[in-house]
Amino acid sequence: MPDPEETSAASTRTLEIVVGVALLAFALVVMWDSKRIGAGWGSNGPESGYFPFYIGLLMAIACVINLVQAWRAGNAESFVSKIEIKLVAAMFVPAMIFVFAMQWLGIYVAGALLIAIFMRWQGKFTWLLCATVALGTSLTLFVMFEIWFQVPLLKGPLEAALGF
Repeated sequence: MPDPEETSAASTRTLEIVVGVALLAFALVVMWDSKRIGAGWGSNGPESGYFPFYIGLLMAIACVINLVQAWRAGNAESFVSKIEIKLVAAMFVPAMIFVFAMQWLGIYVAGALLIAIFMRWQGKFTWLLCATVALGTSLTLFVMFEIWFQVPLLKGPLEAALGF
């Protein structure tokens, strides 16, 4: 009996169909919006949606061809195992949380939290080392971007309370 962790999480065929449908939907949105802004030939030449419309059309045709090929092929070969998808999710989910947390905490505080949590969770480092590296990294980036390069990045309530 195979190990449940090593069983397939998704087949190549399934992912080809999912990606094909997603890209087809994107191509149809491009075509629809190009028609909305004008995809014809005007008195001065092509309208602003002319080229995007035909690029969307070519993309839609390619997607339909790929979908038909994926459907016919019936390739049940495993694309990714359950253990591999868990490893990807272990990086992807915290990264998405970081992106959303930046909106409220600012990039420096959210970054420090991400670094500390990753170091503790993935590396099993001590909390003292995690906090030191996280704060040191965020402080270094703050000095580099805000003071030296004078490039303002997304700030949160902590930076506002400190007057930045």
